[in-house]
Amino acid sequence: MEVSNTFSEKVGKDSTAELLMVKELRVWYPIRKFFSVVGHVKAVDGVSFTAKRGEVIAIVGESGCGKTTLAKAIMKLVPVTGGSILFEGIDITKASKHVIRTWYSRNVGLIQQDPYGAMPSFMNVKTILEEPLKIHHIEKNERERKIYEMLTEVGLTPPEDYVGKYPHMLSGGQLQRVAIARALVLNPKLVLADEPVSMLDASLRVEILTLFKELQEKYGLAVIYITHDFATAKYFSDRVIVMYAGQFVEVGNAKEVIKKPLHPYTEALINVIPDPDPKNRFVIRKTLSGEPPNLIKPPPGCRLAPRCPYVMEKCKIKEPPNIAVNELRLVKCWLYES
Repeated sequence: MEVSNTFSEKVGKDSTAELLMVKELRVWYPIRKFFSVVGHVKAVDGVSFTAKRGEVIAIVGESGCGKTTLAKAIMKLVPVTGGSILFEGIDITKASKHVIRTWYSRNVGLIQQDPYGAMPSFMNVKTILEEPLKIHHIEKNERERKIYEMLTEVGLTPPEDYVGKYPHMLSGGQLQRVAIARALVLNPKLVLADEPVSMLDASLRVEILTLFKELQEKYGLAVIYITHDFATAKYFSDRVIVMYAGQFVEVGNAKEVIKKPLHPYTEALINVIPDPDPKNRFVIRKTLSGEPPNLIKPPPGCRLAPRCPYVMEKCKIKEPPNIAVNELRLVKCWLYES
């Protein structure tokens, strides 16, 4: 097997199709005591990947692994400690505020996890959708047309019934449709969806994801879909990236990763998915014991070593590299060294 230094060396070889390229990204939150920095929370620590135009990538991991921090860094909502984020070849970590405001923010949309907290309570639907259009100096007639068009696209019809409503007058599903409309109203090339259905009833999740998938295909969007749910990741994404303790541990085709997980952490995540087959009701599946590591002072070697059922002595001492199992499958684990 071939060992590579970064995930991006093997994934997304076609540079003409690359929209986003993240290289060795680090986001460390400082811990302050009085006026001094006494340590850092290493929320994202050396992450690299590429996203092609029109590709859907699911980033999967348990709470606290760094998924949302990664999305915020790509959106320029938190400062980056190190590494780079290239969008269409432009390093946005070094770009001016003018470039971010006038160009980058127009090409990257965000769907937040909580539709209730994401919508200003004092704005009606029309004002919520019109605000990004005003910021980017879209003419009034075009703003009106775009608002009505997007409401129709997300299934809020007739749009006249919704433009004057305020967030408290809408259901959770309707609010999430407004959130999708707001993310797409400027015709972005990339959308970051941070657990967009986790706050909804189970009956609504498939409906909203189906709608979002249809819009993604219609507009040719690249999507970074952040979730802890492998079931929706399999349905919605082309590629899965599994994240643990601030690092990527496995990358591959969504269906392949779920059918045959390689990394012990990926295996454990899939094993806790409920199996509807009554024959498997009493089958004992491997899970992880213990808690995720402290990201202020991560353990030496592999970060999963204290919890891993396959741990070797080497795992406790030396951090594993990113090993290319095949052309598009990578895993950060010493089990696949040879």
